[in-house]
This record gives sequence, structure tokens and C-alpha cells, in this order.
Amino acid sequence: MKFSLHLLAVGALGFGLAACGGGSNAVHTTPVAPQTFTQIELLSRPAVKELFEKFVDHQTSNASEPYADTTLQTQIKGLTDALRPPKASVGSDYGAALASILYPNEMTADLSQSGNASYLGVETGGATGGKFGGRDLSDDVIDISLGAVFGGTLAALHVQPEDNEENTCLTTDHVAQNPSQAKTATFPYLHAPH
Repeated sequence: MKFSLHLLAVGALGFGLAACGGGSNAVHTTPVAPQTFTQIELLSRPAVKELFEKFVDHQTSNASEPYADTTLQTQIKGLTDALRPPKASVGSDYGAALASILYPNEMTADLSQSGNASYLGVETGGATGGKFGGRDLSDDVIDISLGAVFGGTLAALHVQPEDNEENTCLTTDHVAQNPSQAKTATFPYLHAPH
């Protein structure tokens, strides 16, 4: 109600000023031409395309809409099924689970949620640290992705049952975050380059 009254008051003031001015109060706008862009890279989920997709398919994938790249989706499931075959006995299908989590290749954020950003937060129901999604500067997205593919991440998050097919030597890139690159308290949240 308060917001509506303010708008009404501002509208009445504008009408009154226009009536007193005696001149033309027409608003002139210049039409804006539609903008086009050329997409040269599709990289919301670092290492996913590089890990799963054949290199010859990268250019096609890069030019595709993030939700229209069936090649990537098919290759995520195919490679994962080869490494971690579905097991009906325990109800696991890591290939299908990863294809649904890592595809489409776009950053998802649920703006109705509060809290810090968390890589794969929306896709895992908050199991990676929060339901907001997006990506925090301190998220190690490569290790999170590798842990989901080769490790026990999906079982630990209760997204898939344990299949005992982990390959722990491939669950990390063994690159720690540089402490001098930790985020700051003010935008853009990064330290100046050295």
C-alpha cells in the first residue's frame, strides 16, 4: 500500500508539473537495433566438456545453446557408464545422474534462496553447501566435478547409492587454491593481481 501511494504521489506531481510547464512534454526515444553475438566458448562447468566430450566435438558444442547440446549429454552418460556401469542390484546409474547434474552447461542459481553461492547447489538440493547455486570464488569446481565423476561425492550427497567403483587417484587435480587469491570482503571480491 505504501509503495502504491508513493507512485500515485509521484504520478500526480509529474502531471502537475507538465500542466504548469505549458510546453510539449513528449518523450523521445531512439530505437535500439537488436544485438547479436557470436558464442565462442561454452564453459559454465569447467572441465566437464574437456573430460567427457571428444575433442572433435568441441567446436560444435561451443556454438550450441547450453540446453541444446545433446552430444555432450550423451557423452557424459556414455563415458560414465563405461567407467561406472549401472548396477541394478543397488539401484545406481551414475551416468544418468551425472548427465542430469552436469547438463545443461549453464550456471544455475535459485534467486529465491538465501545464503552463499555453492557450485552445483541447485542440482544437488543444497548438498554441496547451499541451495542458492551459482559458484563461490572459493569453490574448487574442478575437484567438485572430478569427485562427482570418479569419487564417492554422489553417494556422500545421497544422490546415488554407493557403487564401490571410485578411482580416488582421479578425484582431484592436486592444485590447491593460492591463499593470496582468497576473496576479499568488497566487490569484486578478488585481490589485485601481483
